[in-house]
Amino acid sequence: MARDPALDTARATAMVLVVATHAALSFMVTPIGWAVQDRSQNLGFDLFAWIVRAFAMPTFFWLSGYFSRVVLERGGLRGFVRHRVVRILIPLALAVVPCSLVLSAMWDWGREVSLRAEVASNIPKLQSSEIPIVLGHLWFLYYLLWLSLVAMAIRIARVRVPEGMVLVAIPAAITFGVLASLHAVHTDTPLGFVPDVPIAIYMGAYFAWGWWTRPDQLRVYDTLAWRSLAIAPLFLAVVIPTLAGGTTAPWYASAASALFTIAMMIALLGLCVRYARANRVVRLASAASYWTYIVHVPIVVALQIVLARVAVPGPLKYVAIVAIAMASSVASYAVFERLKARRIKPAHR
Repeated sequence: MARDPALDTARATAMVLVVATHAALSFMVTPIGWAVQDRSQNLGFDLFAWIVRAFAMPTFFWLSGYFSRVVLERGGLRGFVRHRVVRILIPLALAVVPCSLVLSAMWDWGREVSLRAEVASNIPKLQSSEIPIVLGHLWFLYYLLWLSLVAMAIRIARVRVPEGMVLVAIPAAITFGVLASLHAVHTDTPLGFVPDVPIAIYMGAYFAWGWWTRPDQLRVYDTLAWRSLAIAPLFLAVVIPTLAGGTTAPWYASAASALFTIAMMIALLGLCVRYARANRVVRLASAASYWTYIVHVPIVVALQIVLARVAVPGPLKYVAIVAIAMASSVASYAVFERLKARRIKPAHR
């Protein structure tokens, strides 16, 4: 199947946003139990992190659902299972323990570098000593495995769903339902191996949206992109008082959060469909997104700790962290792929 420049751009953009969000966490004013808090803090980073968090990971699940259906249609159930094992299960099994131990050591390192503020009781803490092995940022792969099993069951049962823009109502309603039941405007990051049902349902809605989206339907997002981007700030304005007050979210704030996520996803996908063109750098960044997702967090955290007490303006440190983390992740992927190609390439005499 030929690569789609629009989806390559969407995947690369989502990956950059995830790296940028993790890089922003040490500059937030709100303590969240991250490895370190920088000496330079600004509420702008708090808002940025929430905005991106609201739609970047749902976009990743949408893209996973979209491409998972393609894999199933091309390879059948047997090919789909083989793909899930090789592409997700084995990498997760190989990476979860090393990543967990590395992050655990970094949390200890960050604790030595600076005294972090106490974390509110309603915010999940990341601590190295309480749970030796946690999913950490690899929770995405873990939940993707569970959603893939559900997708296979639904495919076998031949469940039919509405098509076109009516399909968007499904994740919108589910997102609102989950957030309203939690009295929240966002979900937490799941760290444990026991699946968090609300989060699985929440992200599963976006996986299903992507799964049931056909290539010809992407043009609809093109026509709605700018309007969705224009209306998103209105929903954000309803959410901000809840974020600023740290209070239990009323139902209308949960609804606004759900609509903000949907609007931003349609805007991102639609703008990529409208403006994206084939580009070698974007294609490389898209191809490297999976690798980048796995390796970027230790790089980001190490840079944050090293720079935490350096007397340099926060924005400059932030840009440096994002640039170095992205460049090193993509470059290491390119080197790995080149070495792999050389190993499997037949010798020519």
